[in-house]
Amino acid sequence: MRARKIAKYLDTGSITLFARQIVDVLGNVLSVAIHDGAGQLVWAGPDSNAADFWTVSPFLRERLPGPGFCERLSNKNYVYVFYLDGENSDPAIGTVSIQIDASNPMSFEFAHAEIGPIINCIDRQLAINAELSSVRRMTAEGRKGLKLLVQMDELDASAGPHDILRSVLQLAADHFKVELAAVVLPNLGIQETCPAHLLEDEATSKAVMTTLGSLISTAKMHRKALLSDANITTKVVAGLQHSHPKVLCSPIINARDDVIGVFVLMGPARFSREQVRLARAICAKIRTLTRTADQLSSEHYSRHGLLGYIDNTLQRNPEQSHALLYVDVDKLHVVNDNYGHMAGDEVIRRVSELIDEHANSGDAVSHLSGDRFGLFVRGCEENSAIEKAERILEVVAGDDVEYEGVAIEISVSIGIVLIPDVASSSSAALNTAEIAARSAKDRGGHRYVVFRDVDASIAQRRSDLDQVSHLQYALIQNRFVLHAQPIVSLSDENGPDRYEILVRMLDDNDHALPPAKFMSAAERYQMMSAIDRWVIKNTLDQLAAADNMLEVNLARFSINVSAQSLADDDFLNFIEESIVESGISPDSICFEITETAVVRNLERAQRFIRRLRKLGCRLALDDFGTGYCSFAYLKDLPVHYVKIDGVFVRDVLENPLSEAIITSMTEIAKVLQAATVAEHVENDLVIQRMRDHGIDFIQGFAVGRPKLFEEVLQNMGPPTMLEGPDQPRREKDAG
Repeated sequence: MRARKIAKYLDTGSITLFARQIVDVLGNVLSVAIHDGAGQLVWAGPDSNAADFWTVSPFLRERLPGPGFCERLSNKNYVYVFYLDGENSDPAIGTVSIQIDASNPMSFEFAHAEIGPIINCIDRQLAINAELSSVRRMTAEGRKGLKLLVQMDELDASAGPHDILRSVLQLAADHFKVELAAVVLPNLGIQETCPAHLLEDEATSKAVMTTLGSLISTAKMHRKALLSDANITTKVVAGLQHSHPKVLCSPIINARDDVIGVFVLMGPARFSREQVRLARAICAKIRTLTRTADQLSSEHYSRHGLLGYIDNTLQRNPEQSHALLYVDVDKLHVVNDNYGHMAGDEVIRRVSELIDEHANSGDAVSHLSGDRFGLFVRGCEENSAIEKAERILEVVAGDDVEYEGVAIEISVSIGIVLIPDVASSSSAALNTAEIAARSAKDRGGHRYVVFRDVDASIAQRRSDLDQVSHLQYALIQNRFVLHAQPIVSLSDENGPDRYEILVRMLDDNDHALPPAKFMSAAERYQMMSAIDRWVIKNTLDQLAAADNMLEVNLARFSINVSAQSLADDDFLNFIEESIVESGISPDSICFEITETAVVRNLERAQRFIRRLRKLGCRLALDDFGTGYCSFAYLKDLPVHYVKIDGVFVRDVLENPLSEAIITSMTEIAKVLQAATVAEHVENDLVIQRMRDHGIDFIQGFAVGRPKLFEEVLQNMGPPTMLEGPDQPRREKDAG
């Protein structure tokens, strides 16, 4: 993403929500701003007067190590600056700057620990918007690379880091068709090669490691992927078939932007740009593995390690009860302000020791961030978890920290969540326990709260923030999957196949989550347009790749368009370019817009419908009957289909009012020459009633449940061919 274009990819709705979340977390925030890579102000919020605090842009400087920096302004306020696109760009493509009142300073490390996840969400959302704003067709090589990354994701996470890295290298060697694949991480004592026998011979092993060590030094110096014709020693290539192999060396970088090792490939052919990008993605996965390896040598689990430990425990003992305690030090900022950050560090160290003392064998302790800890207690009922929390509260409060002759009183707040009774996964448990801990802190601190006592609206907001991170990851890693539900004609059994495309998100166990699980976060954080773009792109990709001549079959596929997409100025161009580039007949695609979205912006909806009709697409008005003024504006919407909302269809047999409404909708649709579709048809009696009303199409469990889109395409089979005059017509595949 080029720096000068960062403003183009900002979504003001979601950025405003993120800014408000930053204000809630840090307090005394005067303004949140986003500057581009040239130091120009491109957004300020969350209030309308927020830009007044940024009369100068003092943040344009050579990039410093780490996630950002803090400095004091001429007006005596403090500004905390966080780099955007920190892992992929130098210089950064922009910054998030937070101005704090001079009366409430804090350490940069504390601020980063508090709002780091929010900054990451902003960073990823910019990257997603930039990626989805342009139409790119994935090459065959790109699809193979994606398959490779998926295979690496599916490796047994319970295996040790050495075993996993060997599997990674074998997969990489097979994919890139190279003679040598290697990973070297000196600080962790990891050096693996494929084939492994190169390290068995002492002389060859020494030559190989000397060469790889040289590549590490070069990577640390240049901090980028290296391509060369392999100026290496003859002893190394003695074990290889080609005497002059080409080399791709990609650095492995940790969270502090330090080069901690290299991923190296040697083969006969030059490496393409696509292969370099894939190697960088593999390095990111290797970096994740190094966190696990690093955790093995530490007394405490990392956050990632704790989540993995909890999930593994749940898999082994799914029926056993456990508890997670989220321990948050109270008023650490007061200690930092009065005694300095070294005193604050001493408080954190002492609390850590006291938590360790109360962890039994089989429990897991994690220093989550800054002043926050997690204690996972295996085989623990609610009463036992409460007793443990009370003991921790008691010992912490009774153990003052001595610093430079001063006794510093300390206390903690503890959130408790029961697993699997309240949370069935590690990530859900951690988020839920954090909510409970924050509730304990809000009630004055030095207490515990079991999650059931927490206000549901707070839980929903926190859940949405967590879920938006999962959504962004799903968009980046293609962790969505398409389903298709049939739309069946009541008058023409041999008519063309019709389906509505539905999207599901995959969880950590590859289970498909229904929209109800993630749409709240998507709508709250303005991500619906990104999801809609993903659905359109992947639907067209799969249709273009299908080998059953869909145009000859005249099959049609409906895609939903959200209100946020309708308000996106670039979205209509994206659709037109995508369809043209895919080669799919526009007549095969129908776009569904909800009546509620139309009511919000009738003029934009009319323009959207007319342009896509001109292109050749079909249009449907979805959830008809819920917009309150439906009949008044329907005459101005030249749609092909009217989909009657399921709330009227489901109770049509018992509710005379619903039946009267359906009758009116059907008559008006006929006058407008629009076909009618009844949604949520769930039994044969409702089917018959829809037929009596003259409904054209029905959709619902009575005629077909959603199936994987790729399975639907496979089952459609080849087009129906013309039969001879004496041959009976073949029955149409019911799929």
